[in-house]
Amino acid sequence: MYKKTTTILLFAVLMILVNTAYAQLSTPVSSGQGMPPQPAATVKPSPDTLGMNQLTPEQQQAVQNALNKNGGTLTPQAIESLKQSPEFKNLKPEEIIKGKEILDKTKKADVRERLPDSQPKITIGGKDDVSLFDRSRFIGQSDQYQNIPSSLKPFGYDFFQDTAIRAITDRKDIPVHAKYIIGPGDEVKIMLWGRVNAQYNLVVDRNGSITIPSIGPLYVAGMTFEQMSTYLIKQSEQIVGANIDITMGALKTIPVFILGEVKRPGAFLIGSFATITDALLLAGGPTAIGTMRNVQLRRKDKVITAFDLYNLLLKGDKSNDVILQAGDVVFVPVSGPQVGIAGNVRRPAIYELKDRTDLQYAFDLAGGIIPAAYTQQIQIERIIKNEKAVIVDINDKNLDKSKNIQLQDADLVKVFPIVEAKNNIVQLYGHVKKPGTYELKPDMRLRDIIKGVDDLLQEPYLEYALIKRLILPGGETVLIPFSLRKLILASDKEANIKLMPQDSIYVFSAWMFQDRPSFTIAGEVRRPDRFEFFKQTRVKDAILAAGGLTREAYLEKGQVLRIGKNRQYESIIYFNVDGALSGKAEDNILLQDEDVITIRSISEVFYKKTVTAGGAVSRPGSFEFAEKMTVKDLIFAAGNVLESAYLEAAELSSMIVDEKATARTVTRVINLKKALEGDPENNVELTPYDRLFVRTITDWRLERYVTISGQVKFSGKYMIRKGEKLSSLIKRSGGYLENAYLRGAVFTRERVRIAQQKSLEEMADRMEKDFLVEGSGKISTSLSAEEIQARQQEMVQKKKLIENVRNVKAKGRMTIKLAQLYVLKGSEYDIELEDGDILFIPEKSSVVGVVGSVMGQGAHIFSEKADYQDYINMSGGYSEYADKSSVFVLKVDGGARRAKRGLINWRSKSVQKGEAFFSEEDSYYIEPGDVIVVPEKFERIAWLREIKDITQILMNTAVAAGVVIALF
Repeated sequence: MYKKTTTILLFAVLMILVNTAYAQLSTPVSSGQGMPPQPAATVKPSPDTLGMNQLTPEQQQAVQNALNKNGGTLTPQAIESLKQSPEFKNLKPEEIIKGKEILDKTKKADVRERLPDSQPKITIGGKDDVSLFDRSRFIGQSDQYQNIPSSLKPFGYDFFQDTAIRAITDRKDIPVHAKYIIGPGDEVKIMLWGRVNAQYNLVVDRNGSITIPSIGPLYVAGMTFEQMSTYLIKQSEQIVGANIDITMGALKTIPVFILGEVKRPGAFLIGSFATITDALLLAGGPTAIGTMRNVQLRRKDKVITAFDLYNLLLKGDKSNDVILQAGDVVFVPVSGPQVGIAGNVRRPAIYELKDRTDLQYAFDLAGGIIPAAYTQQIQIERIIKNEKAVIVDINDKNLDKSKNIQLQDADLVKVFPIVEAKNNIVQLYGHVKKPGTYELKPDMRLRDIIKGVDDLLQEPYLEYALIKRLILPGGETVLIPFSLRKLILASDKEANIKLMPQDSIYVFSAWMFQDRPSFTIAGEVRRPDRFEFFKQTRVKDAILAAGGLTREAYLEKGQVLRIGKNRQYESIIYFNVDGALSGKAEDNILLQDEDVITIRSISEVFYKKTVTAGGAVSRPGSFEFAEKMTVKDLIFAAGNVLESAYLEAAELSSMIVDEKATARTVTRVINLKKALEGDPENNVELTPYDRLFVRTITDWRLERYVTISGQVKFSGKYMIRKGEKLSSLIKRSGGYLENAYLRGAVFTRERVRIAQQKSLEEMADRMEKDFLVEGSGKISTSLSAEEIQARQQEMVQKKKLIENVRNVKAKGRMTIKLAQLYVLKGSEYDIELEDGDILFIPEKSSVVGVVGSVMGQGAHIFSEKADYQDYINMSGGYSEYADKSSVFVLKVDGGARRAKRGLINWRSKSVQKGEAFFSEEDSYYIEPGDVIVVPEKFERIAWLREIKDITQILMNTAVAAGVVIALF
């Protein structure tokens, strides 16, 4: 396919480069012949016409590398890198456009155009991972001649910063020499064999002795290993016939002092074989002002040795890195004279001088200069007598003066790079087979670089190519356009331009300046898209390029839209799709650039006719209509009827259009059982858009269950029949037990629960709407900050109340009245059961609860003589904010009543045993299991006055939830 992901990404790169350059296109262009300024043309390539073959292989590879590094995307950093890469350097998009404009207008090869320099800036010195070879080859491309990194680090100090420091207290892999001094803490291993076989690991104690069984304590401290071995062999001769072998185990640690300019000075315990370097590592190394070249080892007030760490770091010499002894002092003095060496040396750093101070010695410390160093100007920045800073330039072209130049403390030596670039070159870029850098030979011309068509890639743009030339000494950049056609095909001498040093030659693809021919195919092909157009491309070629036809393709007729002169589609050409694929000349039309081919779908030509089956069938839905299709065929397509289907009567609805062109539906009833048996009167032929509805047998396998538990003989889940009553369920469960408390029966129903929950939600929504609307208005009309804050706090409390109401979950409890079965059966309270009903009959309760605004909430023993006020008094009486006039009782049967004194006294009444129903008057007596609720006086909360009857809300909520709730 012509369109590829790589093409789109490459286009993104080029478009960014072009768009960046468009801002500069207003620069006047003057020709070498004094032509007046001409505006630059604007050529903006489109994504459909740019491809990877427009670039050289090197440029293609550069783009692909950028994609690979960034996971297939081009970041701004990657684009900037591409703009500065050698494959794209020195040529900006507007230069291509302007150069072609010059060639089109003048048709002369000596026309020059002045443009700003576009030499890309490359920085290498700031990178830590640049190799020494790259630094040596980095010539003529620095930002400025003297712009070299001067942020130097002292040499060698990172050895102590980057090394994993660990004090080595025991080195079992190092052999003990004969002169090793034995002391307390050393481990001596003795093995006896012969007449006596034994092995002892003995540690020299604080007294300097070891104790050998059968021999006794022996004093060995202060002896060398050789002396101790001779002494122990002599002592072992006391054991007749025994041989002895003596080795050292774990060695003692010794105390040493590490002082001076170190990061962690102090006293340390270190291994017996530790050296000066080990001690420095333990102390963190020298500080920033500590010496690296005169580390002193002092023993008994004498300097034993002075260790130069440069010998270790530069030469690997540890000859003076002696082993420490107990009581040794490692002392690091202040550093000696230091000089910095920056620029083109192998190891730029700050070095400490010792013995020698000449410049050559400093170069030797820095590893020598690199080939890119410009030795004709070596610069030294120096401070003179604490008075002034001066610069000294040195011309040491042959590197023979450096030995005689003496450096001073704090000198900074700068070694600059060579600035002259390669002059004897020309560069070839673009749509050629061998792009790159070529040697400029005497009297060299374009034909020496581009010899013929064989040097170009396919489809070059022959009308225009470009030379970009740098004119010295001013450094102006000019463009020299030329015609490849004249250069190669016509052998025009004027086109064969003489080349100059550092010329850059650019050859372009033919599709850089014009859209690539293409055609589009859409509709019922497997891969509809836009494709590259070639000469002699026909309809069949286009269909095959799109992967062929789909199954829905309409073969009788396809179309070609052809564009005209005004960029409008001016003609439609029809063809037979099947004929085009067969190669018939009249159908297999020869295509043109920008043609649009459309293959229609069968569904666009022929309407899909359907019939529908619904009801008691396995797969209800619409199905394709077929000629002479019958009811039996439709049932088969719908997966047959279900077991619950009523076969005696099914409805078949058909649509007919009358003489007045009005569609109406006609329904008839057929015997589906006979239709499935093939009876022609019922198994009728269907017409398009018929609908068959198969009815379901009423209550087919409808199973209903209710649950009864508590004080009945047989609790459990019972299947009920339709219309079964409450008394029947109680009878099936074995009847009441002796302790059954019929007044406290709890009956819940799912349908009621859903209704109650909906009511709670509606109440919460209504409260929220009323509260928030009025609260917002009050806040907007508040005059003071205190009032606004109070209103906002009020809003928070309202939201909390609404949230609490929303969190209440309805139980679905219904108030029922039970009695003995002979009384209940047939009465108005013998309700019909529903699926999911639950009945719980508790034991007799002997308590009455009191909750709300009382001094002490709790439960009290039921008394027939006490009324609701008595129970409140038992709870300590009303609290300060109790609403005495709004007390209500949540009855044991699930109802609620206000507890007001009046004609009816709330004194208790004896509880009947269920021989008869409790009357409405009975519900005003306190009964076992009742809960007395004392609301809070809501008038003290200003915003609660907006609620007409908060007590009624509390009562309704408590009844719906089946519990006593606290909303505040």
